[in-house]
Amino acid sequence: MSTLGDLLGNKADDLVRCTITVGDVHIVSLSKSEGITPKDGKDSRDKFLIVLGFDKDGNVIGGIVINSKVNLQLPSYITDYLMPVSKQQLPFLRHDSFVNCSHLVTVHKDKFNRATFRGKIEDDELMELIVGTVTHNPYISRQQLKEFGIIKEQ
Repeated sequence: MSTLGDLLGNKADDLVRCTITVGDVHIVSLSKSEGITPKDGKDSRDKFLIVLGFDKDGNVIGGIVINSKVNLQLPSYITDYLMPVSKQQLPFLRHDSFVNCSHLVTVHKDKFNRATFRGKIEDDELMELIVGTVTHNPYISRQQLKEFGIIKEQ
């Protein structure tokens, strides 16, 4: 049986791109240009990305990645901003993992489509904790947070 997305084809992907909201989680291929270190000689890695904000062109800005393992060799300015999340909290995860609130990732909207969508963080308290951790991170500039719409102009 065909799904509506199958019948609509590329129009369905365009619709997904137009309806991305804060708290959506997509799995996207990220590379060094987005601040991700590929492994095993590859050019990119598939990572879960939590949407936190957008730029004026609709690109997802202020996204943060979810890591299943923590590299214990990372400096404390990164590990101090890794927030544990469980499979129970985010059922689309395969493992208990960590939300990396140490830096923001910019991803072009073309990387998002109906196949990349994994779910939405419905738990308001969890989203508040994630956004609070990001906004209180002294290594992410207030200007960057404002540009991405994560905090409001004051």
